[in-house]
Amino acid sequence: MRRSRKVRCLSFMVGLALLAGCARAPMVPSTPPAPAAVTAEELVALLQERGAAIQTMKAQFSVETTGGTLKGPQRLEAALVYQRPGSIRLQTFTRIGIPFFDLLLADDFYQVKFPMNGKSQKGRVAELDRQIGSGAPITLGLQATLGNLSGFSISPTDHVALREEGGQYVLDVIPTGIGEAGARRLWVDRGTLEVNRQEFLGASGELTATVMFQDYRAVGSAAGRRLMRPYLVRAEHVRSQTVLVLTFREIVPNPELTPQDWGSLGPEPKAEQAAPKGDG
Repeated sequence: MRRSRKVRCLSFMVGLALLAGCARAPMVPSTPPAPAAVTAEELVALLQERGAAIQTMKAQFSVETTGGTLKGPQRLEAALVYQRPGSIRLQTFTRIGIPFFDLLLADDFYQVKFPMNGKSQKGRVAELDRQIGSGAPITLGLQATLGNLSGFSISPTDHVALREEGGQYVLDVIPTGIGEAGARRLWVDRGTLEVNRQEFLGASGELTATVMFQDYRAVGSAAGRRLMRPYLVRAEHVRSQTVLVLTFREIVPNPELTPQDWGSLGPEPKAEQAAPKGDG
C-alpha cells in the first residue's frame, strides 16, 4: 500500500517536472508565408482592377498646405466627387466654411472658380501647373487624389519594369508616346501590394513631385473583394516646395451621382470651352 502511494506520488512529481520543462521550452515563432512574387504585368493588372472597382466616389477631408508662396501653414476643408474614368470635382472651404475654390476636371480640361475674389480660369490640365500662385498646389492636390483613384493611370502603351528595393516592389512606368507626361515610379508593399509612394520624374529623370499613401482602410466591397483606400496622403512639389497633407474623414465608394453633385460648373468642361488663360 505504501509502495503504491510512493509510486503515485513519484509519478505526480515527474508529471509536474515535465510540465515545468514544457513551460520553459522556447516556442518556435511561426514564420508568415512570403508573399508570392509578381511580374510587372500582373501588378499593373491588379492596380487597374482595383481602380475599376471604384466607378464613383465621394469623400470629405482636410488639407494642410505649407511652403510655396504661402507665408505660413494654411488649412482647408475639402469635398471630393469622382466619376471614372477621370471626372472630378474638388471644393475647398476655409475653416469657418467660406468657399475657397471650386475645381472641375474632365477630359484633360479644367475649370476653377475662386468665389472669394470672383475670379475663374479654365484650360488644359497640363497648363495648370504653370499658373502663378494656386497652380502648383492644385496640381499637387490632383496628383494626390485623382492619381490614386484611376489605377495610377498606367497606359497600355507605357513601358513598365519591376524590381525589388528596400523590401518593397518598385514599378517604373515610362511613357512611350510623344508629348505624354514624364516617367513615374511606384513603391509597392510586398505583403498587401498597395502603393505606398508615387514619384513623378521630369524629362531628365529628376524628381518633380512625390505622393505618399498611408493608413489604408477598408471602405466597402465590390465583387466580393474589399475596397481599400488611404486615409492619409502626403504630397510634395519639388520646384515650388509646396507640401500638402490630406487627412480623410469619410470615403463613400460607388454612390449614385446627380447633376447637383457637379454644381453650377456643369457635369463636364468641354474642349471647345477651354481657353489657355484665365478669364478673370
